[in-house]
Amino acid sequence: MTTLIDPVRRTAELICGDNPVELETRLKRDIFNSIARIKPDTTENVDFDSDVMSGEFFSSLSPPLQGIAIARCEGTLAFYNRVGWHPSYLSETLSKVVPEDNIGTFETTYHARSLHDLAYVHPKHFVKILGKAGAASLWEKLKQFSASKPS
Repeated sequence: MTTLIDPVRRTAELICGDNPVELETRLKRDIFNSIARIKPDTTENVDFDSDVMSGEFFSSLSPPLQGIAIARCEGTLAFYNRVGWHPSYLSETLSKVVPEDNIGTFETTYHARSLHDLAYVHPKHFVKILGKAGAASLWEKLKQFSASKPS
């Protein structure tokens, strides 16, 4: 019997190491909600704790819907590889590092509420929103935020 690897859980493990539960839950919740917005009938009668958290829900999806999960995982991994990880990303508001006059764009266009939500924004979009210098500055602020937090 072959045990299937849960790619969302694996992404969280690669980012967090020994304590991936919070990030795994957040990733799965965000991916599930994205799929629910696009194809609500796929999420009807799905138990989050048993179906989604086990990874069974994602493995049963059609390839295009699995692509949503893959894109979210790849983007998140790239984001945290670039800025570093700290659990506060899951709860800290955008105002911590995003310039005040750009917060609205991230909130309305990308539904971003916490710093973690920036992991779902393609790096090219940071440049479109903030310009090259502004994007570079934001990446540095995110790195400093990660480094300044005690583990």
